[in-house]
Amino acid sequence: MALWKKLLSFALVGALAAAAGGCGSKEPESGEIEMEVEVVETEPAENAVEVVSDLETTITWWTYPIFVQDEGQNDGTYEQTLIQEFNKKYPNITVELRVLDYTDGPDQIQSLLQSAEGELPNVLLDGPGRISSYAKAGVLADISDMFTEEVTSDMVSEGILSACTNEDAYVMYPLSGSNYVMAFNRYMIEGSGAIELMNREGACTWTTEAFEQVLERLNTSGFNSGMLYCSGIAGDYATRSFITNLYDGSLMNEDMTAYTMDSEENRQALSKIREWMEKGWILNGSGASGADAVESFVNGDNSYCLLWSLPQAISNAEALAENGVEVVVMPYPSADGVPSLEYMLNGFCIFNNTDADKVQASRYLVDFLCNDESVAAENVVRSGAFPVRTSMGDVYEGNAEAQLYEALMPYSGTYYNKVEGFEKMRVYWYQMEAEILNGEYSVEDATDSFVEYANKTLEKDEGAEGEEE
Repeated sequence: MALWKKLLSFALVGALAAAAGGCGSKEPESGEIEMEVEVVETEPAENAVEVVSDLETTITWWTYPIFVQDEGQNDGTYEQTLIQEFNKKYPNITVELRVLDYTDGPDQIQSLLQSAEGELPNVLLDGPGRISSYAKAGVLADISDMFTEEVTSDMVSEGILSACTNEDAYVMYPLSGSNYVMAFNRYMIEGSGAIELMNREGACTWTTEAFEQVLERLNTSGFNSGMLYCSGIAGDYATRSFITNLYDGSLMNEDMTAYTMDSEENRQALSKIREWMEKGWILNGSGASGADAVESFVNGDNSYCLLWSLPQAISNAEALAENGVEVVVMPYPSADGVPSLEYMLNGFCIFNNTDADKVQASRYLVDFLCNDESVAAENVVRSGAFPVRTSMGDVYEGNAEAQLYEALMPYSGTYYNKVEGFEKMRVYWYQMEAEILNGEYSVEDATDSFVEYANKTLEKDEGAEGEEE
């Protein structure tokens, strides 16, 4: 079965759960599903071939249910096959697998960090936010030497490389990622003629000027607008991408030491949004969540939705078909037509310990899972995401929709989620949006207030209070 078809037929554990995180539920970094912790020990494969190293040791690999399993298979089954393949090249390294769930897994690791009892895993597959917190706790190995010139020059964007760092060291080795995008109702943009104004080639990047013309066409033709939702933090990454890209602004300064929503570019974007709202070109979603925005779009009520991703397209496929809604995916518009997109990222970290053999074996495992030609491409597909390495090429075998997402990966921007106090900042973010949409404060006053309070979250003690979903 082709990899793309396989992705559509699988349960899409990690990918579908990531979509749920943007639709009003507790928001994981790369996926969430309720399941029991499962521990599986896999013995080294017999008749090993192409032996790379005879290093002999035992390591533990902990992972969330990021990889999609074959139909009817339990979580961890595919990972066991990977270990068997690994043992063909590293026959004397025993890998013990544990599949965590997103409800208890982070707490289990945190408990190990805070107590002297129990051992941390040697290898963990997770997202940059939590991995960064472990790096700040000083328990991760520096894997900078794995980022050779060949590796760094092959990465699709500098933003992804920066997401893998803590201070001056690389602490996460990336496997796959996926950008957040927006969606349009094909019937509505074709019926209004707006599709003529939209770039449909390559990554489909476009300008804010073209987007504004599309909004006007849709409104003139009597089609309902999409909403800027802000009743909570779920799906807020989409609204940040949308707002900051409109006039080429940014959420923070370059070294991520201060928030910059009070910049001229961002204030221009927020003022323009309020202008569009007054014209009826964008709906006031101060009382609506990201889930509400998606539901309205899927039902065929709104002409566009700011919160979209490939997993959402798949999880809503049946409802979209029932409602006769065909989706046209677009990146967020920007003044210069070159967006900087937010994204989810999957990658590996290695926990440091005093056993040099275990650390080296862990490096072998991570390198194998991400780079070995026998498994790397399928690992990307089974993660429900897209390659972070340019050389990997088209892993979805020419599927047009997948190619758009792949084409957008080079536009992956700065990964803000790992800064101190990020969760607390998210509350101030949606409050600022609501204040502007409802006319409670001017754009200047609302952005000044946001920057004042958001900057306080960058202080360690203040940020610690805001660890909430």
